[in-house]
Amino acid sequence: MKQVRQKRAKYTPEQLESVAEKLRSMPAVEEKKKSTELSKQEAIKALSKDIRAMQKRGYTLEMIANILKEENIAVSVPTLRNYLQTQRGRPAGTTRRTRRGASTPEETSAE
Repeated sequence: MKQVRQKRAKYTPEQLESVAEKLRSMPAVEEKKKSTELSKQEAIKALSKDIRAMQKRGYTLEMIANILKEENIAVSVPTLRNYLQTQRGRPAGTTRRTRRGASTPEETSAE
């Protein structure tokens, strides 16, 4: 089967001027507004100060998770704890074990 080469399209200056006029007359595009919807993690981050204040008033994470669930923010207690720790920020390279006081490999070799 023989392939037929298509000719390259050519345009006249008048065509280009017509297109240019149309492009110049186009109205500005309104910027898309950033989505106002937040992910679950972003929602917890936004509420973290209030959640921490509730903890200081004696609420447990389980109680807070139940309140959030009533408000259609379904989050488990471990996930809530994780999001709050992530939001607070952990020192780089730490794990739960090293934060709780367990010795690190460097400390054990130094003994």
